[in-house]
Amino acid sequence: MADVFKGEICTTAYANFRIQHPDWIFDSIVDYCKDGSFLLAVDVGCGSGQSCYPLCRHFRSVIAIDISDDQIKAAKSKYGNEITFRVGQAEDLSLLDDHTLDLLTAGMSMHWFDISKFLQEARRVLKPGGVLAVYSHMMPRTDCPHVEAFYVELFKCMDSRTRHVGEKYSNVDFPFKDVKRLEYVHAVDCTIDDFLGYLVSLSGWQKFTEHNRVAARNFEKKLREFYYDKKTGEIRQMKMFYEYTLIMCRK
Repeated sequence: MADVFKGEICTTAYANFRIQHPDWIFDSIVDYCKDGSFLLAVDVGCGSGQSCYPLCRHFRSVIAIDISDDQIKAAKSKYGNEITFRVGQAEDLSLLDDHTLDLLTAGMSMHWFDISKFLQEARRVLKPGGVLAVYSHMMPRTDCPHVEAFYVELFKCMDSRTRHVGEKYSNVDFPFKDVKRLEYVHAVDCTIDDFLGYLVSLSGWQKFTEHNRVAARNFEKKLREFYYDKKTGEIRQMKMFYEYTLIMCRK
């Protein structure tokens, strides 16, 4: 996974253009955890920190782990005062003692793991009654037909592991009790440049542009033409719809 999100361009795009996850995610997790303690939460596959920072409002200590040194450096520069960051693998959480976590989260990341090994580690590090929360969102939908057509071509360059996101982790057997699945659509307004920056942060973007530079430029041109407002002479904002799936379970 480190190779997927390494390098300055990808790391910068990830930090600047990945959306902040909606409060609904963290409110739902906290509500699910309400009968337990709020001492220690660990977020794995933390990327540049979007998935771990909101946990600081609720847990005494938060540790965030990612396999990419570039991503950890970016996260530290933004959230280093509130969170302990470590470079490490989701499948090997040996820096954590047995049965010590109140919460273990993986936001937009579990599909990159060896899921079986990760779940074994989750069982080891969670306290009895500790919570595992996993969430992801689909590619954002818009009202622009050019976006949907572009996704078809981009998906051909995406890593096969991203299929778990499209399947909403329905093929994963979580070995814990009280499994709860929730879905939510998060609407976001953004500029075309924000959306293009988001695309650059995706795992398949570099592969796509290596072989389809002209197609990428044409897509941007069509996008700007579609959102051009003839009355004002300005580019309208895009309305993005992120379909989230949240899965929670208890050891």
